[in-house]
Amino acid sequence: MRFTFRNSDGKRMSNRVRKVRTAVLAVVFATWIIGQSGLVWAEQLISLRNGMVLRGIYLEVASMNQNAFSAGNEGGIQNRPIWVVDDGLRRTYVHRRGMVAAEPRDVPDLHERIEFFQPVPDGGEQVASIGQTLGVTPFNQFGRRRLTVRGPTGSPFPILQGITELTAKYAKVEALKTDDSINLDMRIATSSISSDQLRDIFRRNTDPDDVDARLNVVRFFAESERYADARRELVRVLDQFPESADLKPIVGQYVENEASQLLEQAELRRESGQPKLARAILDQFPTQVVSRVTQVKVADMIGSMDETQKQIDTVHQRLTELVGELQEPVQNSLGGLVAEIKSELAPATLPRMSDFIRMGGNSTMDSETRVSLAIAGWLLGNGSGETNLKIVLSLIDVRALVREYLAEQDPGKRQEILERLSSLEGARADYIAKMLPLMKPALIDAIEVDESIVEDPSVAGMLQVGLDQAGFHAAQAEDPRSLPPVSYVVQLPPEYDPNRTYPCVVAMHAAGAIAETQLNWWSGVPQKAFLQQNSSDQPSSSEAMSEEGSSDDAAEVAAQVNSPTMRLGHSIRHGFIVVAPRWTRGGQNDYEYTMREHDAVLSSLRHAMRHFAIDADRVFIAGHGSGGTAAWDIAVSHPDLWSGMISISSRPGKTLLHYNENSKYMPVYIVKGDKDGVPLRDFGAIYDRYVTYDHDAMIVLYRGRGLDFFYEEADRIFEWMKTPGHRRAAPPDDLEVVSMRDGDRFFWWMEWDEMLPGLSVNPFLWDEVERLKAAPVKARVMANNEVIITQAPSNAFKIWLYPQMPLDFNEPISVRYRSRRKDFTFDQSVGVMLEDVRVRADRERPFWGVVQIP
Repeated sequence: MRFTFRNSDGKRMSNRVRKVRTAVLAVVFATWIIGQSGLVWAEQLISLRNGMVLRGIYLEVASMNQNAFSAGNEGGIQNRPIWVVDDGLRRTYVHRRGMVAAEPRDVPDLHERIEFFQPVPDGGEQVASIGQTLGVTPFNQFGRRRLTVRGPTGSPFPILQGITELTAKYAKVEALKTDDSINLDMRIATSSISSDQLRDIFRRNTDPDDVDARLNVVRFFAESERYADARRELVRVLDQFPESADLKPIVGQYVENEASQLLEQAELRRESGQPKLARAILDQFPTQVVSRVTQVKVADMIGSMDETQKQIDTVHQRLTELVGELQEPVQNSLGGLVAEIKSELAPATLPRMSDFIRMGGNSTMDSETRVSLAIAGWLLGNGSGETNLKIVLSLIDVRALVREYLAEQDPGKRQEILERLSSLEGARADYIAKMLPLMKPALIDAIEVDESIVEDPSVAGMLQVGLDQAGFHAAQAEDPRSLPPVSYVVQLPPEYDPNRTYPCVVAMHAAGAIAETQLNWWSGVPQKAFLQQNSSDQPSSSEAMSEEGSSDDAAEVAAQVNSPTMRLGHSIRHGFIVVAPRWTRGGQNDYEYTMREHDAVLSSLRHAMRHFAIDADRVFIAGHGSGGTAAWDIAVSHPDLWSGMISISSRPGKTLLHYNENSKYMPVYIVKGDKDGVPLRDFGAIYDRYVTYDHDAMIVLYRGRGLDFFYEEADRIFEWMKTPGHRRAAPPDDLEVVSMRDGDRFFWWMEWDEMLPGLSVNPFLWDEVERLKAAPVKARVMANNEVIITQAPSNAFKIWLYPQMPLDFNEPISVRYRSRRKDFTFDQSVGVMLEDVRVRADRERPFWGVVQIP
């Protein structure tokens, strides 16, 4: 039986859809062999415009606002534009017209829905909200645990819970009878329960002599995509019940599924910039126990990696030969860069050499031309087409001076560098704009000598930057009015290469917590064993895959690191850099909506971009609790910086009630427990503003959960961040935003010095302001090479210009505000560009010019 996964138009399906279909068909296959009854079609797959696929039962609602006085509850809203997708674990809210890409498709419901008897109270008080989670014990063999939350008085409140229903997707965990019984139906992801705990629970609650019950456990593990557990349990069933020998082919199917997971792991590592680890996994792949098809896939991937290495070796050899044919003075001028290419050419940088790979072997072209293609490709990227060796030699000097400028602190010396640049033929704005994204971070060399940047000796890839938490608090206490010093921790992915840019998460801790907690959430708690099952407890794809379970753990063999511990979580696997800034002052209990907090975060991001290879077009801001509120506010206050915002267990207020106009430029992902207060009553009106046709927004409410960390949502969050559309949006031609704070005064290409009197609101005096209203800001890039400011909260502006705007830099550009007008003619100078990159640290979108009014 062969399954091919394609859309109705014949195109290949996305990985997400293919993964869902694979799981469904595996269940169908197992059910068919075991001889179960027919399928129940009860769920839908819903494809979203952002590339995500949701699965569950959907219904349409008019509003998220459940306030008793809302128009929706009064019957004033007849339209139902919001879709709620309920998968039993959580409810995901999206706007139908703005987010849904196609009509839902029916899929089979999960087959294995296992129930457990637990002493659940018949009566008891219904829980309306739950305080912050303080701790939780593992499930014992009876499927019970103790959850401790912050009670109404602030003291710890224990809740005894038991699993009453278990599916591959979620576990229904209810409060049990105690002296103070309560009614609480909480849902947690089944993936958050370890295989060891599940096996103990099944052993305690399953009759070992009941073959059907045992097979239910097998199917449960298969639906959960824990194929190693399913295979082991099925082998035990076959040993104990020889009459079930007709099920033996399914063991082979599970082995294949395990192999597929391991292959996916290798693919993911390769795509994430970890080719050595990917190759090590493939070299240790247990091909002797998998099908011929899987063997071919492994061989194809190894062949592809070998071909890449062959191309690298060919470039090395051919470039050396061609340079050797040039005159000695030219050879000497090229020596340093050729050595750099030889040492730093890797799979991530090989695309730069595409022109040379195509044309380098063309003997009809002279050596100078072909060497020029190679050097220009390395400096400017593929497609530069530069074949003039004189200009190429100049570009080498230009890059050296650009690096020197970006690292120089002395303004006088920077001016001298600009003067030296002006004499070079290759110092053109278009050349430097292409060069900047391919350069290493400006201050990468400072990492080795800067005493404020310390590599953590106990955790691979983790660095401490600036003051520690106590020092950061002390510095702010000493001078509360000054801007806080840069202080953050950073986690780099394995095989970090400064020549390759990485997506980044700026992760904000909750008030009262430390920055390292965010590294633990996004990157995993440091541990020694590679691919050890983490908090999400996805089955290790590299477990032994023979029927006897005796093969070596390939991925374990693949990871031999010198560090005592390493993080193995999602950012590590997906190749993200995580920056966790310190942003709270000592004793701070909540987010305060201040410029001090914004500057602590933004200065940390800029510092990190100067030192680490961060892709400025793929930077996300995220946070938990008060950090989630801060991330939300900073995102909509500076929407030009982010590819998206993730806010977990936040409580929006103040400016977030007024900044919705800014949010439409940026994807939003909000996660909350439906018992964290009463979210749809307290914040439903705010959520309604995001679930509209012009927003890329997903709002997720977990069933029966309070103020929590929601580790199990990380898988979906990384999938969301990696969708192709979630890159930093192009600068808008028609700019419409709002502002009501002095610090919120830079939006894409428009900046002002200070706000007019009465328009800026001090966050600490928020409740004393009689009329809270955000100041509108409107400006537009016109078709006649003109920028018009139509509405603004100031009389003094800077309009920053760059080619991504629909402007012709070869013609005069006009900027108008009311009766004022200023013309700008680009003179090919690069001073504005280099100073902008030095200050903002954004090498992807440097400004080429600036116009100031007045």
